Amino acid sequence: MGSDTPQGARAATITSGRRRGARWLPARPVRSSRDNLAVFFAGAGTLLLLVAMFLPWYRDTGASGGTVSGWGGYWFVVAEMLVLFLVGAGLALGALAGKPLRGAAVNVVIGFAFLVTITVVIALFIARPGGNAATAVAFGGYVALAANGTIKGGAILIAVNARRRTTSGPALA
Repeated sequence: MGSDTPQGARAATITSGRRRGARWLPARPVRSSRDNLAVFFAGAGTLLLLVAMFLPWYRDTGASGGTVSGWGGYWFVVAEMLVLFLVGAGLALGALAGKPLRGAAVNVVIGFAFLVTITVVIALFIARPGGNAATAVAFGGYVALAANGTIKGGAILIAVNARRRTTSGPALA
């Protein structure tokens, strides 16, 4: 092609946002501190949720004093927590990759996180496994609620930031 460098060497010298050789490549979009905060919340909540599933959620009020982790509770709560873990991980990894969920997808994540919150509150405080007189809430259930809220907060921040980016133009009369 009339060049003294092989094509592979030329491609290796091209960096994002700089001109080397004859090509221009766009710079990677820079995330704002608000986006970083949303990614932090979604990622931290996801990791915290994984830890919370292994902590004791319920303890026996009798003489045995045994505990039950999140895995030993209701099957539908376990299923919701697993789905929320996957959704939170996808939310955080997608935002880190520069492709955060937008619009209706984020609204579905937020709605699902609220549904999980309601279900976990019912399972912890209203209808505990083994009956309310026989079991009490242990600290793992509170950690799970905090993790759920953190994932939900990250999704809300992503939705707010996406809305700010789309409506940052001049006001319409």
